Amino acid sequence: MNKNKGRAVVALVSPQLQTLISRTQAGTKRATLPAVTVMSSALYLVLLFSALWTLSFCWTPQFHVVEENKTWTDAQNYCRETFTDLATIENQEHMNAVKAVLTAAAGNAWIGLRRKINADSWIWSDGSNSSYRDWDTREPNNGVGDYCVQLLQDHEYRWNDECCQWANPFICYKAIPLILIKEEKTWREALSYCRENHVDLVSVHTEEIQHWVETAVYYASTANVWMGLRHTCTLSFWFWVKGEFICYQNWAPGNGTGVEDCSGGERTGAVQSGSKQWVSLPEDQRLNFICTTSEGK
Repeated sequence: MNKNKGRAVVALVSPQLQTLISRTQAGTKRATLPAVTVMSSALYLVLLFSALWTLSFCWTPQFHVVEENKTWTDAQNYCRETFTDLATIENQEHMNAVKAVLTAAAGNAWIGLRRKINADSWIWSDGSNSSYRDWDTREPNNGVGDYCVQLLQDHEYRWNDECCQWANPFICYKAIPLILIKEEKTWREALSYCRENHVDLVSVHTEEIQHWVETAVYYASTANVWMGLRHTCTLSFWFWVKGEFICYQNWAPGNGTGVEDCSGGERTGAVQSGSKQWVSLPEDQRLNFICTTSEGK
């Protein structure tokens, strides 16, 4: 193996890990493993295999109920100033998430769908072309001036067209730079997929990103969901493959804080879709996974 190539790989994966490897090799006599072995372990983290593009992913919004009575247009302006836009609902999973954040006190609530004036077509506030609808019985009735869509509290939040000048609570969404991939892949396959099609497996280095992850895993079809969390058995610590040590952490009891069992190979980190806590797992399990969609996250 070419040692210089190995060093380049370490720098690609994690500058901090490269520094620690160098210190380990130079500063301790008990580091009996040859440099090529450590470099092989680092190379093992890159995993640049080919990945096929699939459409089995879940766009991940955070929905927020605003319990202030506003017209549809005022609600739209508020959402755009404070979040991303009035809620776009693209599928039943989104609809379930909206219902989960609605409270009994909210009453009927605006979403971001409205009818084009003098036309039969409907458009979303954010320009989405989603065709998903959940109309109430005999809706939309296309009454005079009924151009905006509200969720009816007394009808299990089914949709109703209403006059846009009515004042209602409303639902905003915030777009987050994560995407849940609802394919079941090993950790290495997931890493390769994210780097080929997006940016990377998610690194959770702040509480805010943890909240984003919790939103994403709401839609997961597996009990655990891969993150970009990796344990090196050679050096006995956890790190993010993007190149960060762990500062913020949210381990489930009995995970991540003790000595890892490396008899079956390197360990990798996932988030539980139920408790939203992190767990240590063998890398060959097949799970959903979360990619980042922008640099710096």
